Amino acid sequence: MRTHRFAALCSTAVLAVAGMLAGAPSASASAAENNCNYIADSARPTVHPGDNSTAVKQVQCLIDYYSKYADWLDVDGDYGQATLRGVHWVQTCNGTTGGADGIVGPSTWSRLYTPKPACAL
Repeated sequence: MRTHRFAALCSTAVLAVAGMLAGAPSASASAAENNCNYIADSARPTVHPGDNSTAVKQVQCLIDYYSKYADWLDVDGDYGQATLRGVHWVQTCNGTTGGADGIVGPSTWSRLYTPKPACAL
């Protein structure tokens, strides 16, 4: 499981270094732009368990690439039990408003994009 995250982190680091060498403004770009682009970073619809959508893919991707959640999620757009466990972990670790309710609303989206340091890779 961690091998996937390490490989993703390495590829992100390589892209960031390449961007800096090319003079690209990678430091100001959202970290999610490199890997998670299923929906626009500014599009943050409310996501519920049982949903199946590109917004769910975005949630799954952000958990995989930017959080310390131990299990790798399939980015399939299906908000099932595995995704629910990941969302609960993000909500608990980051202390989101509303607690660990499994609903991805404004507070959870915020912490998916900018997790607390203890919860981020």
